Amino acid sequence: MFPVLDAFRMIQDIGRESRAVYVWGAALNVTQLIGGLVFMTSLEGQLVLVTLVFTLIVAGQIHKRARFSRLIGLCHLPWLALLPWLVYRLLTVDHSIPLRVWGYYVAATIAVSLVFDAIDIYRYTRGQKTFGWAS
Repeated sequence: MFPVLDAFRMIQDIGRESRAVYVWGAALNVTQLIGGLVFMTSLEGQLVLVTLVFTLIVAGQIHKRARFSRLIGLCHLPWLALLPWLVYRLLTVDHSIPLRVWGYYVAATIAVSLVFDAIDIYRYTRGQKTFGWAS
């Protein structure tokens, strides 16, 4: 009923199970949130913020139905389109240094996350339905 609350529950559950994954999630998502709000006047800030909210809601819904499922990585599918666009924009449009630094940080962390997601989806197809660190 409250998809945003489901996302927060997922984050809490992850925090109880794995401090390392919790920290990685914070490094990924908190910087997107703060930067998205700080750079709200830019198209990059708006799209990153909207994508962040969407992906957290989707991840929360997956987690609600299948706790700690490796399928949570599917929530990052919008980034397959947004990441190349973001890098292109950072390379071709004149941005302030803070926005550029934030944008490259977001691009780098999302790229790493997409690699993790691909590995998780592969493992899911091989029968490892949930994360090994989850109880």
